[in-house]
Amino acid sequence: MVRMEEESLRRLSTSIFKAAGASNQEAKVVSEILVTTSLHGVDSHGVRSIPMYINSIKEGRLKTKAKITVLKETETTAMLDDGGGFGFVAGKKAMGMAISKAKKYKMGSVGVKGPGHIGALYYYSMMAVKKNLIGITLCRGGGHGAAPYGAVEGRLGINPLCIAIPSMNEKPIVLDMATTAVAMGHLDVMSVRGQKIPDGWLIKKDGTWSNDPTAFRNGEAAPVGFGFPYSEYKGYGLSVIVEALAGGIGSGCSLDEKGFGHVFTAIDPAGYCPIGEFKKRIDSMIRHIKSAEKRPGFKDILLPGEPEWNEEERRKKEGILVDDIFWADIVKVAKELNVDAEKVIKG
Repeated sequence: MVRMEEESLRRLSTSIFKAAGASNQEAKVVSEILVTTSLHGVDSHGVRSIPMYINSIKEGRLKTKAKITVLKETETTAMLDDGGGFGFVAGKKAMGMAISKAKKYKMGSVGVKGPGHIGALYYYSMMAVKKNLIGITLCRGGGHGAAPYGAVEGRLGINPLCIAIPSMNEKPIVLDMATTAVAMGHLDVMSVRGQKIPDGWLIKKDGTWSNDPTAFRNGEAAPVGFGFPYSEYKGYGLSVIVEALAGGIGSGCSLDEKGFGHVFTAIDPAGYCPIGEFKKRIDSMIRHIKSAEKRPGFKDILLPGEPEWNEEERRKKEGILVDDIFWADIVKVAKELNVDAEKVIKG
């Protein structure tokens, strides 16, 4: 692995996307989200994906300088079409609109439809938290790769969700999770690192579990809802709800396969109680949870999102980890676009 400094990666990513035809704003937004995600320790959705998006541009599956269209808007809601462009840009715009509506009406929710992938959901929910709002992001994933409970073939999207809650002095609570046993990007990382996956993540057509992290991409197995071995049906149930909400609103349900469906929601706690009281209560709740007597082998009780906050602090000091094979792919793409990676990194 290589360790990269945050700003160097940001410059390189921005240069690569601009060289591929993205506008300055698009390049900055996409790079901001990808690099911040890697800094946060979510390698599956970070800078390793740069070559994937560049290839999508080259193959015509992703448009640069795309026009985002407002299809419908009310005081508290709106629906956008990403125009076939970067989901990151449309997602940031959508959550920004939701935040503005929530600041005025105490609640705002904006949907986005189109083929644009938005990466890690936590980024958008945290946009709301930074404004003292609760942030909720739902994503109906493209295609129908995930198997329903009791099935061996896909019928649902890979449907993650993220809920982020502001606090006073403690770190915000951030639940960012796939409704399948694991996000598919993690399988790609595990494959590169030579890791096997446990039973209960991918099911083969014969009804047995696969331990091969490449089996999903190869079409040999389908992901299932989280909860194996006793409560897989709970992950499946959540997946159905996200499919219905983000898919139905975004015209992206499995039946029509028109891409992704996203819903970005911001809620102002001040609509229920004074914001200061709310945040103090969240702090108190966090401290109460962490005060529980620990099981053998546990050094601390962690809240949702806390492992990533800890990793972010570490990477700010030590640099962002990038697997050698992913770094080689990034450098290769840069070279193909006539971007001098070494020069850009040095600034």
